Amino acid sequence: MKKILVLITFLALAAFAQSNTAEPERTLQRPVYSFQTVAFGFGFWSNYEDEVKNPKKDYVTAFPLIRYGHIWEMTTHGAITAISTWNFEFGKTWEVHGNMLVGGRYSFLDEIVSPFIGAGLGLGMQLDSHFEKWNFGERWALGMSLGGEVGASIFHNSAIQLEVGFGFDVIASKVDFGKSYKSWNLFFGINY
Repeated sequence: MKKILVLITFLALAAFAQSNTAEPERTLQRPVYSFQTVAFGFGFWSNYEDEVKNPKKDYVTAFPLIRYGHIWEMTTHGAITAISTWNFEFGKTWEVHGNMLVGGRYSFLDEIVSPFIGAGLGLGMQLDSHFEKWNFGERWALGMSLGGEVGASIFHNSAIQLEVGFGFDVIASKVDFGKSYKSWNLFFGINY
């Protein structure tokens, strides 16, 4: 009788131990890649047009354009971006146009060369020496900014990528997009 009781106890403990076996942990199919991005290029931008104070829009070709930011590739196609873009023009007049945008990017392919499209929302600033007085919204502006970009990543599926793209952004005077500064940019960069 003792042997049967010991055998039943042993079987009960063995069954209990097997029922508490943990399932294997799930892992990500692809690691999240985190890139810093640096790019240079040139920009073309304009200030707002006002019938009284600035009847003719000023168009500026800027060199250099400097872009710096961070790209978090969450999947092979989707990424979160935080990118700052600055345009400078110095001469008889000087202008500075810059912004910081947080947004996203979609890469169409998971190949060596992958085209992408992206957009962002943030804050921007414009300094414009065409105006004589330092009036807010004329010589300088600070406000909401919207932007977008299209381009291609070269070596998209590696740890270091080259990038070429075309971007657009608009900076409002506070949140008034009727009095806005627009910029078109061409950039060449590296993501590392």
